[in-house]
Amino acid sequence: MKHPSSDDLEIVARIRAGDKESFSALVEKYSQRVFQSCMGFLHDTDEAADLTQEVFVKVFEKLGDFRGEASFSTWLYRITLNMALNHSRKLKLKRFFYRFSEDGQRPELQLTNDSSADSGIIREEQRQLIRKCVDKLPAMQRKAFILNHYQDMSNSEMASVLRLSLKATESLLFRARSRMKTELKKSLNPEIWSVSNTNKQ
Repeated sequence: MKHPSSDDLEIVARIRAGDKESFSALVEKYSQRVFQSCMGFLHDTDEAADLTQEVFVKVFEKLGDFRGEASFSTWLYRITLNMALNHSRKLKLKRFFYRFSEDGQRPELQLTNDSSADSGIIREEQRQLIRKCVDKLPAMQRKAFILNHYQDMSNSEMASVLRLSLKATESLLFRARSRMKTELKKSLNPEIWSVSNTNKQ
């Protein structure tokens, strides 16, 4: 049985030989994973979907630079993380200016007395809080947390993507989790952490 990465290398070789249509196989295989990583940074379905397309355009353009020193997926994740981090910074700046522009209007709150909506509102508040805490992480901690939380990568896989030693990666992830816990405990609702802590540690 061939190692999955060998299949990727064969596809890359075909693309370089002129079979451009083979690129669709890589898109089909990795698009969902790339999208999930983008969501970890952007928290917006449309923005993440658009960036996913941009990532694959970039990958196609840079395919000649892929040397096979790491697996294709590792190389792909490096591109994804860097583009997502840069895009999230630009998006944050864009939203900042929008908030204070003359045309920037905040949406009115939709209030309801329907008690059945309470649990949904609470869960959404929890998700929003966790996202804000992720956004506060330093860049490298944020990358490690997203690879671990959204991609379920092992420490060794993350180390390869981040170009760090295993020990440094473990330390980075530990600091990211500790900072997340601290930020969550600072929130107005300390019970958020007990809920979020049921996720993968």
